[in-house]
Amino acid sequence: MGELTPGTVLGGCRIDGVVGRGGMGVVYRAHQLDLDRDVALKVIAPELVEDPQIRQRFLTEARAAGAVEHPNVVPVHGVGVAEGRAYLVMRYVAGSDLRTVVRAEGPLEPQRAAGIAMRLGDALDAIHRAGYVHRDVKPQNVMVDAAGHVYLSDFGLAKQTLASSGQTRSEQWVGTLDYVAPEQIRGERVDARADVYSLGGVLYFMLTGRVPFEREADQAKLWAHLADPPPRPSESRRQLPPELDAVVLRALAKDPAERYPSAGDLGRAARAAAGLPGDSGPERTVARGAAAPATTVASRSRFAPVRAGRRRGPVLAAAALIVAAAVVALVLLDGDGGQRDRAALPTATSSPQPTATPKPVRVGATIRKVGVRPFGIAVVDGDAWVVSAGLDRLTCLDLAARKRCKPEPFVATGTSDIERDGDMVWVANQRHRQVVGVSTRTGSVIQRIRTTQRPMRVAAGPSGLWIVERELPEGPALLMHYDRDGTTWLGQSEFPAGIAALTYGGGYLWLALERKRRVLRIPRDGTEPEHGGWLNAPATELAYGAGYLWASVREEDAVARINPRTGITLTRAAANNPGQLAVARNRVFVASNLDDTVVVLDARTRKPVVDPLDVPANPHAVEAGDGHVWVAGLGANTLTRIDYRP
Repeated sequence: MGELTPGTVLGGCRIDGVVGRGGMGVVYRAHQLDLDRDVALKVIAPELVEDPQIRQRFLTEARAAGAVEHPNVVPVHGVGVAEGRAYLVMRYVAGSDLRTVVRAEGPLEPQRAAGIAMRLGDALDAIHRAGYVHRDVKPQNVMVDAAGHVYLSDFGLAKQTLASSGQTRSEQWVGTLDYVAPEQIRGERVDARADVYSLGGVLYFMLTGRVPFEREADQAKLWAHLADPPPRPSESRRQLPPELDAVVLRALAKDPAERYPSAGDLGRAARAAAGLPGDSGPERTVARGAAAPATTVASRSRFAPVRAGRRRGPVLAAAALIVAAAVVALVLLDGDGGQRDRAALPTATSSPQPTATPKPVRVGATIRKVGVRPFGIAVVDGDAWVVSAGLDRLTCLDLAARKRCKPEPFVATGTSDIERDGDMVWVANQRHRQVVGVSTRTGSVIQRIRTTQRPMRVAAGPSGLWIVERELPEGPALLMHYDRDGTTWLGQSEFPAGIAALTYGGGYLWLALERKRRVLRIPRDGTEPEHGGWLNAPATELAYGAGYLWASVREEDAVARINPRTGITLTRAAANNPGQLAVARNRVFVASNLDDTVVVLDARTRKPVVDPLDVPANPHAVEAGDGHVWVAGLGANTLTRIDYRP
């Protein structure tokens, strides 16, 4: 099969033109007809997925990867097989790739390069937490839009699936020569630290305009990755600070154990080396499943470079043999195939068998075809208002009738949060820099607040409306305060460490700092923030109920409980990539995003009430209301009811 011509429809997308070509297939600019939006359509070369098992594995991996939500990861909107072609539907980013930017503008200033590395590190951390290794981090796979926002693209799903199945041929390469990690060349097991190596190479490229190992022949380039010492950026640009040299040298270490444990750690180190403000915090490993480093340290490969003072002859000969074999075949696969090992991730315990005694909590009905990647819920007077990543309107559901209700107001794409307050819901839209107030009685927009920066979070309650704004992911956050109607601005405060989440409860507005292990609270009178509590790692979601503040601590797969009277914090391992929380009847409901379950804890003892509840794919949003708890399935486009006894 040849390339698709403009006008061809595949998977509901009309082809408009070719964006790029590669060994795995062709990327087209296309128009998704049902949602009336431009997308990038990656069509995998048909001959690579002829085997039905390989095709099914590709579809399974792609659907799971679509659950990775991060502002710097190009989202996967859909995946499928049509007319013998496997394809991915992704967001279309209008802009240039990082290689084009550097070639046009020259080497980047240290602070700009470090800022991009920080965002890419955070994006890779999100991918690694989901159990994946990108395997092809390079400037060509980093998109920069007109506003300077950075996206990591080309998730590497086709490469991962084909590598794990052995469906490669002599002209294929799994990875990129200029940035490939030594262990990938040697055919050893590849984990998240291979992406750290590649990100270090991208940072070097941004700082110097050159690839780390410039060699004329592929054999020489492969050998350089295996044995040559990594170059210092200051050797090409003498004005660069030596601290950046140290960051690049550590990232490009031959031994994975000597690199940064996570890509986020590399990004934060680059930020500090470039003189940007921020709290680095302790280094930590965040990868799970197949992306996680092995629990035991393997012995050093006999092909690893020899340190100064040792005989190099036998090792050089052995390395030359492996490089020659690699170049002849041009097939450098991951040693273990790179398949995501779901058995390595924490799994949900199977539900107990029915007994004569009713369960205190159970899964009820599921409403399907709810939005497109729903990630937020507000329940008001028997209706659920759902915000979706892939829709420009709110979805309104009559929960009793399980059907659509009222006019569904236009809020534009790019929404980031939803909050209820009486008979109003407030929706933050970062792309269009506005917060929209919707009447739940009429379904009409009655208030629009224009923001100077991107609104990320919103909370509403007795002390008014609070909006978290920020311009850059690594930058400070502004907390804007309005009256309850959103008509009068009351003041603002800046938080250099960012704000990840906020919620009302117990007479306070609670804030979780994004880059510190701290929770703050603001009294109802809106005075200066007070200390609320310390966590083991930064929180990502907050909820208040049963007299306590509850926090999802994603880095630890845990839930923390803070006593507002004493500040005592207790943390319990509770979920796999915990999402939002809801508290109802002294029970805490936690979305376990990677397990497709909801964990239910007793608010007093913090112990599970029942075994984890199975729900549709990738639960993230959890909301209590109308006498039930409601869970949105991000990957399945569902809303599921959870029933509990009083």
